[in-house]
Amino acid sequence: MHDAMKAYHESWERELDRQFLKNDRYRKRAYICSPLSGSTAEEELSNIWRARAYMLYARTMLGYLARAPHAYLPMLLCDHVAAERALALQFGLQLLEQSEVLLICGDRISRGMKGEIHHAAQLGIPIIVYCEDLYLDVRKLATQAGADKKLVTIDETHPALVSNEPGADRSWEVRCLA
Repeated sequence: MHDAMKAYHESWERELDRQFLKNDRYRKRAYICSPLSGSTAEEELSNIWRARAYMLYARTMLGYLARAPHAYLPMLLCDHVAAERALALQFGLQLLEQSEVLLICGDRISRGMKGEIHHAAQLGIPIIVYCEDLYLDVRKLATQAGADKKLVTIDETHPALVSNEPGADRSWEVRCLA
């Protein structure tokens, strides 16, 4: 089973590599905002894989040039070392500044996500929320940053961007990897 999962994730990686190998920089740039932190190392690794899955979905199903620094930076910088976490967060915010939309993925808001939402709101970057349970919280964070609440919209037509848990509908992956 482990070999099958490894091959499956490698196919994701190859598909994400195409985003950078193809000259399709004309796509709208989307910043993926999802949790990295977890109570265990396994949960954090799972969140890294979710961020990569959200990138793949946003690219193949929504047509975005998807960016999720927390999908790859934890391989270089330790989130539990304050200076390295600060460096990763700074890089993420700079990347967010170069994005045209912020996509709120997952079903909870982490401390790092709050900072990204606040920053996007201050810059006037549109924010799309995919989980109904988070919509009002995200809108509140945006208005606290001085943004109009209309900057935040909800899109419930993409449940794959809410959760990537076992048992969730993953049929989209077949279309992405075909």
